[in-house]
Amino acid sequence: MLKFEIVSSRTVEGGDKEKKFVAYMLQVRQDLTDSRVFDPDPANVERRYSHFLDLYNGLKKDYPALLNNVSFPRKIVMGNFDPNLISTRCSAFESLLNLIATESRLRDSPAAIAFFQDIELKEAKRLIDESKFDQALSVLETSFKLLNKVYTDRSRVVLSVLCRIVACAGSSGGALAGPVERWAQLALRRYEAVSDSDLLLIYVPLLHTCISIWETLGRDKTKLIEELNGLRKRGMKVDSVPSLMEAVDNLNPTI
Repeated sequence: MLKFEIVSSRTVEGGDKEKKFVAYMLQVRQDLTDSRVFDPDPANVERRYSHFLDLYNGLKKDYPALLNNVSFPRKIVMGNFDPNLISTRCSAFESLLNLIATESRLRDSPAAIAFFQDIELKEAKRLIDESKFDQALSVLETSFKLLNKVYTDRSRVVLSVLCRIVACAGSSGGALAGPVERWAQLALRRYEAVSDSDLLLIYVPLLHTCISIWETLGRDKTKLIEELNGLRKRGMKVDSVPSLMEAVDNLNPTI
């Protein structure tokens, strides 16, 4: 049972040209149905009021009938840090999110995907551009934990963040081969039942990156090479393909 809860909030002092704001800690769990057993490894991410507002407005635009009975706290100029207001907003955020949990159309909408994915993705891309691959890996691992609770194992949002984790090892020149190996193994397992043609375009760069990781770690890469050769025989282009990071960047995130 997918469950969302705002577990805490904190006031963040603004940086350059940014006013202070309230950050809400969102916890996402897969609790056992019809029991009081909670997910032992929840995902925790921070979101601002503006992120929830964008989510609400996007859902309201695409699915107005489903949002008819949802009331959302309006934006105000003064009093944003009042404890009563923060408490009211937390309750409203949870109501909206738990509606999303029960309605797959809302969960799969562009607004929801952006809410659950974009903040961490933007931060990870910035860190990768700055060659801070270990920090980017940490952000992407948090993103995977969140997305893997909200979406199915082989949805493109989950597979794309999983492949981006693996791509960090390729971009790092092998420095992250060790920490990323288990993620690479998971990505290969997840791809065993994938038939989506767009997602398969990432598979070949994934295999190339995994071969590189296996070489760095001294692992046997025979099966990976055989898989590539099998794809070649089936008519797929397996040589001179984009890097895994480039392939993931080119993937349309819409489910």
